[in-house]
Amino acid sequence: MLPSPTLFGINTAVLKWTVIAALVAAAVLATYRHGHHVCQGEVAAAQLDIALAYAEKIVANGEKADKLAAENNALRAAQAPKDRTIIKEVTRYEFLEPPGNRCTLPGTWRLLHDAAATGQPPATEAGPLAARAADPVEDTAALQTLADNYIACRNDAAKLEAWQRRYKAIEAAHEKTD
Repeated sequence: MLPSPTLFGINTAVLKWTVIAALVAAAVLATYRHGHHVCQGEVAAAQLDIALAYAEKIVANGEKADKLAAENNALRAAQAPKDRTIIKEVTRYEFLEPPGNRCTLPGTWRLLHDAAATGQPPATEAGPLAARAADPVEDTAALQTLADNYIACRNDAAKLEAWQRRYKAIEAAHEKTD
């Protein structure tokens, strides 16, 4: 027969296995915490890489936008002297054109011009166009208005073309990323 264990022997065995179990649990917990920390570091590194890639795209798009803005400003700057020349010629016309070659335009001309420029038909309270509902217009005033309107039209067209160039650049950038 085997000798029966003593209370001291049982307590020692339980204590020994408790210490071993606690050490194993501590090792498992430490391994888990280390793995979790490493995983969080990998996730943070991946997020940093994504953020840096976006930052590079933002900088590149900003540079493209700056380049387009510079091109647009250069185009407007090149047109400005031409516009000033046109205005000077209109002013010169007033002083150099002999009175016999000048004319006064009927008020209906102004109403029709305003309607064409604004895209709005003349107000109905102005009456029918044939009824001379507006004052006559001197040719120099008409030329000045036309010159101003065409300058504004060219400026608007230049802005539209600039937006179209920008849209095409953005579209091309998106096609590269797809």
